[in-house]
Amino acid sequence: MAARAAKDLFEKGASLSGRGFRVERVRYHPGYRREAHAHDWMGITLVIDGALRERANGIEEDASALSVVFKPAGTVHENDVGPRGARTIAVEITDPDLLEDDRRPEVWRWSHADKGIQPLLSLGRALLEPSSGRDAENIVFELLAEFIDAPAPRPGDAPGWIRRAREALDDLAPAGIEVRELAESLCVHPVSLTRAFRRAYGIPVSRYRRQVRLRRAAEKVAGTRQSLSAIAQLAGYADQPHMCREMRSATGLTPAILRKLARG
Repeated sequence: MAARAAKDLFEKGASLSGRGFRVERVRYHPGYRREAHAHDWMGITLVIDGALRERANGIEEDASALSVVFKPAGTVHENDVGPRGARTIAVEITDPDLLEDDRRPEVWRWSHADKGIQPLLSLGRALLEPSSGRDAENIVFELLAEFIDAPAPRPGDAPGWIRRAREALDDLAPAGIEVRELAESLCVHPVSLTRAFRRAYGIPVSRYRRQVRLRRAAEKVAGTRQSLSAIAQLAGYADQPHMCREMRSATGLTPAILRKLARG
């Protein structure tokens, strides 16, 4: 994608600040591209609509709805935003004292439909409904605790067949591919697949399957006006109530509120 003028790249929306942190909505326009750069603050960002690609430490990650990045201060990274643009909720940790001296994670990492979703969406909701922002500082502490204690995945060390396994799950998860079927297609034992996948991506294969399905549903909820029943079917859920239960369990929000939050 060709680079665009800086004024056309993104726009910031509602924000709130507390002691040592700032939360804001950011909309990145289609075609946004930023070459290698770094920030002076630690950041945690949730994608709520659209898609982007980020590169850091020799690793590339594709992110969409319900993807979260944890970025230590000084992390050199590059960004490309997809053709629909992207909307995010960004948290900047401007005061290092919010973290314990001996518990300051230094590893850039993405997670998808997993860590940090509920507290980040709670902060996003506080941007729309100021009365719900009274506990913003407590939510930020909860968010930091999730990432401090989480072991860092090692996707850069993953062998080629594990990367192919993840690609297959991204393509086939809604169709219900099973771990045994996937292992057979890769000519490995199911236990070997499970162990290697967890080492590379930090979660079991079965959980990653559920995350893919949830992300696809969230992407449609946030970015389209399709009915919830149609979205549930396209994403591979048994029915709309099943999708709504799983989405609320993972995000703390109903699909209707998630759609409202994405549109600001």
